Amino acid sequence: LGSAPPAWQTWPDQLHAELLKLGYDVDLPSTAIPGELTRPAKCPVCADAGAYASLSTPRLGMVGWSSWGFSFDSTADCGADGYREIAGLQVSCTNGWACNPEWTGSVPLVPVSTLAEGVRGSDVVILANWINDYKAWQSPDARRECYGGVDIGAAGTVSVTAADLQRQIRAIHAESPDTVILVLARYPDLKQVIYVNERTLPEVIALNNAVKAKVEMEKNTYFVNITFPLGEAIFQTLSLVHPNCRGDRVMVTDIVEAMYDHKILSRGLALGSIDNCLARSDCESLNLPCCQRSAMCFVDSAGACARYGRGKQ
Repeated sequence: LGSAPPAWQTWPDQLHAELLKLGYDVDLPSTAIPGELTRPAKCPVCADAGAYASLSTPRLGMVGWSSWGFSFDSTADCGADGYREIAGLQVSCTNGWACNPEWTGSVPLVPVSTLAEGVRGSDVVILANWINDYKAWQSPDARRECYGGVDIGAAGTVSVTAADLQRQIRAIHAESPDTVILVLARYPDLKQVIYVNERTLPEVIALNNAVKAKVEMEKNTYFVNITFPLGEAIFQTLSLVHPNCRGDRVMVTDIVEAMYDHKILSRGLALGSIDNCLARSDCESLNLPCCQRSAMCFVDSAGACARYGRGKQ
């Protein structure tokens, strides 16, 4: 359940294929949640696209939205000025990038009760719908519209994010107490279109750690960190600021690893260390664990470790 990443990236589809490959029975019925997609609206074509081309993988991909678009049942609590209070802060009731109504899309709101009903009975739900909370504060134009021009600071965005995610998590658990919820980390900023921005990486790590501390206070809820290699082409040129096939592969690896570590899965991937393997590109010489950890390689249909590109964009 997310903003643009599930709509413009392949990681939900790659995750579906990876779980099947690991031998799991993956049942992904339609949720009937407004705005549901079963495939990306647009995305790079990855080297292993054939593994998931025929799969139907329901997801929400509300482009440009922030966490509050999934956290309320209506706008009844919004004032005449179009703002509501979240965590003691004034936040726009408009969904869409920069809280611009022209970018909301065909669905104005995903009611949190409908979201919870739609995923009722699920073993696992992944939330990836909060990354724009912080980005809206970073952008002066978006800050003016989303936060009424108030500089709420990074800590303020964490408070808003935590309050919204808690609403969603508690609504889901009210319907399905045993459902495990994974909150996906915000991935790094970029530089020069396709590379990780090392300068702002400490800020992103601090943000993720702060959100992690908040959400993991909820039962059956875990935070999934994401680690991208430095100095490698990891972001798209098709949908700017979004990870490419390599980035999606890393995200899937990190999700599967978290699911195994938290005993959600009984079988996981044999993985080499991040330090030794994540940026390796000498694929033909890698052993299986290092190949499966690398962002630059993958195990092809013949079982060989092969080069994994950015994807056709």
